[in-house]
Amino acid sequence: MANYIYSNATVQVKVGAGKLFGIFVSTSSSGTLTVYDSPAGSTSDPKIANTITVSAGTQYLSFPSGIFFNKGLYIVLGSTATFTVVYE
Repeated sequence: MANYIYSNATVQVKVGAGKLFGIFVSTSSSGTLTVYDSPAGSTSDPKIANTITVSAGTQYLSFPSGIFFNKGLYIVLGSTATFTVVYE
C-alpha cells in the first residue's frame, strides 16, 4: 500500500528499503529537488535523481510500478516549493 508525504522543506521520507512511485510539485517559485537513497540525509549516498528544477503543477519521477531504494528516501529541497512524495 502506498503512502505519501506533503512537504515544503528538505525531508527524510523513509528509513530503510522501499519503493518510490513519484513526486508531484503543487507550488513553486524557483525550487529544486535532489532525491537520495539515504537513511539520514548523507549527500555522499547514491542519488536517485540529481538536481531537478521544478515548476508548479508538474509530476516528476513517475514510476507506476515503483523504483526500489535500499537505504532510505531523503529529499533535499533547494529554494521554494511544495511537493507530495508517493512511496512505499
